[in-house]
Amino acid sequence: MNRREFLQGLAALVAAQSTSGYLWAEAPPPWTLGFEGVEEDLPPRAMRVRGEFPAQCRGSLYRNGPALYARGLQRYQHWFDPDGMVQAFRIAAGSVEHQGRFVRTHRFKQEEKAGRFLHGGAGTNFEDALPVRNNESTNVANINVQPLNGELLAMWEAGSAYRIDPDSLETLGTLEFDDSLRGVPFSAHPHFDERGELWNIGSVLFAHQPTLVLYHLGADGRLQKSAAVPMDFPGYMHDFVLTPRYLIALNSSAVLGAGDNFVDRLHWEPERPSQLLVFDRNDFSLRATIEVPATFVFHFGNGWEEGDNIHFTACAYRDMDIVSVGMFRLAQQQPGPYHDASALVHYTLSLSPGSAETTSLGIDMEFPGYDTRRPFSAQMLSGAAGQGEADSRLASAVVRVDPRTGDSERFDYGEGVVVEEPLFVPGPDEGYLLHSFLDYRQGRSGIAALKAGRLADGPVASADMERVLPLGFHGCFLPA
Repeated sequence: MNRREFLQGLAALVAAQSTSGYLWAEAPPPWTLGFEGVEEDLPPRAMRVRGEFPAQCRGSLYRNGPALYARGLQRYQHWFDPDGMVQAFRIAAGSVEHQGRFVRTHRFKQEEKAGRFLHGGAGTNFEDALPVRNNESTNVANINVQPLNGELLAMWEAGSAYRIDPDSLETLGTLEFDDSLRGVPFSAHPHFDERGELWNIGSVLFAHQPTLVLYHLGADGRLQKSAAVPMDFPGYMHDFVLTPRYLIALNSSAVLGAGDNFVDRLHWEPERPSQLLVFDRNDFSLRATIEVPATFVFHFGNGWEEGDNIHFTACAYRDMDIVSVGMFRLAQQQPGPYHDASALVHYTLSLSPGSAETTSLGIDMEFPGYDTRRPFSAQMLSGAAGQGEADSRLASAVVRVDPRTGDSERFDYGEGVVVEEPLFVPGPDEGYLLHSFLDYRQGRSGIAALKAGRLADGPVASADMERVLPLGFHGCFLPA
């Protein structure tokens, strides 16, 4: 290539960047290595193992998250936007192997054939993007992966769940109900009850009448019942709470209005109270609407009942900057400021007269998890912490908290390591916490197991590799 051709190509590159959603970062912060993304499926690779994973932790740790950030000169600008990749860490005696495959959504296959992004994202606009015809045309299946009836479900917020083969990670198609629910949002945070049956919500904010869809599926994946309930206003909701008698959803004060894309259309209204909507599990009837001060929540801990009171915890933010600022800057590999850390808050609801009391537990925490064998008990929560101390606002510690008192234990990996969602694995004494991580100083990704009740001792076993995985959101563990 001669000098003129080089300069012409450079000019074309700069012009493309100005319209494609790609932003330069002259010196990206080191932690943004987790937002570079990958461009192809990741074939099986053996990992370097330190220590010995307990027998109870042998099986498959599955993870899902945004992975395909760029096609050609186009690049997504927001953490919500890239196509999802389901990853599997296969843990055996003395060995760990990693594999990752993109979820073959309708959108992914269409854009793979075209060789470019055809649609914008929740927070990204592209020139000449195709119009959005339905939820499935924008579904990227990039938030969670959970088991159901021998398969895995890769889930997004606003479209259908995709069925995944747990062995090959092949995409098998969408989870289908009757025609009336075809393409209706099915959230990424289903909850399972004591019988292994699945409950979920779907938030429909774009309609003339904001609506919340409620789902109840049997352990076999068949729909038991559903309901569509009108809402007073179109507030963003991501997760919900399940108790023995109730389903509680938060209609937040991040309200959909005018804007150029979904994130741009969300407006923080601090003067508007948020609403806790309490539904009866038996028939999905609305039992109470309880107003609480404006709050933003991605994730709730488990819920339990004591007499007539309902208890649960929430990882609460004072505003929606994590969506409107933090997730933009991180995905564009820019330095902060990002957003404030979340705070773990204990809620106590009384349906008569319809009131809520909140108590801050004094801990920054995200991705709360618990022992799913006894979901409706006041048990210890595990999560990722250290957001408040990290310049990245990404977690560096594993924490375990008593939701009644705030008593806690933790292990902090320190600067250079990003901790992803810890999952509880039953075992001797208090069990184990299993999580994935990114060591961005060393350019390695991996997994680690810690002894619950003795977190300060650090990992009992870990495995890593010279393969940098995109930072993701949620997953599950299935024992061998």
